[in-house]
Amino acid sequence: MTQYHNFDESGDPGKVSSAGASSHYVLAMVQMIEHAPMPELAVVRQTLHLSPRFEFKYYKTTPVQKRVFFEALQTVQFRVRSLALDKTGMPLEWIDLGGQDLTIEMITRLTLRASPLDIARDVLIVDGATPALCRALRVRLSDECRRLNRVRPFAKIVGGRSQHEDGLQVADMIAGAIRQFVIGDTDGYYRTFSNKVADLWKVPEWRK
Repeated sequence: MTQYHNFDESGDPGKVSSAGASSHYVLAMVQMIEHAPMPELAVVRQTLHLSPRFEFKYYKTTPVQKRVFFEALQTVQFRVRSLALDKTGMPLEWIDLGGQDLTIEMITRLTLRASPLDIARDVLIVDGATPALCRALRVRLSDECRRLNRVRPFAKIVGGRSQHEDGLQVADMIAGAIRQFVIGDTDGYYRTFSNKVADLWKVPEWRK
C-alpha cells in the first residue's frame, strides 16, 4: 500500500555564522496512510473557532492552539522520521554545501536510514518544493540507491503547499516541536507524539 511522507523543516540551512541563521536545522517526514484532508484537524479548527482554511504553523500558533492540536494528533495514525542538525558541529562533508544541496543531502541520508520495507515506492510531498528541487532530490536518491543496490524509496516526489494540505501542516508543527525539544527549550509538545517517532537522528550524534 502506498504511503505518503509529508516533509517540512524548522530553522534554516544557512551557515551558523550568517546573520540571523538558526543554530539548529530540523527536518521532519511524517508518514501517513492517506493524502487527504484530516477530519481531526477540522474538529480542532471548529473547537478553536478558527476558519476552516486556517493554516497551522508552529511558530505562528498560540500555546492554546498548540495544545489542542497536539492532543488531537494522539488519535491519528502516523510515524515520524526526523534529522536534527546542530550546525555548530557540522559534519565535514556537509560544510561546503549550499542551502538546497544541504537539504537534499539530509533528506537522502534520513530516508535511507529507514528499512526498504518501511519506505518502498511511496510518495514524498515536500512543502514549497520547486520542480528543480524535486528533480535534484530524485537524482540524488537514485544515485545513492544504485550505490547501495536498493530499490528507490519514492515512486514520486512532488511539491506541495501547506496552506492547502493538512499533512504538511502536521509536518510543520512536528518539525517545530522537535526543534524546540532538541535545543532544550521545551519538550512538552514533543512528548505528545514521541511514541510515534521512528527515527530522531541528531547530527552530530555525540552531542546531546
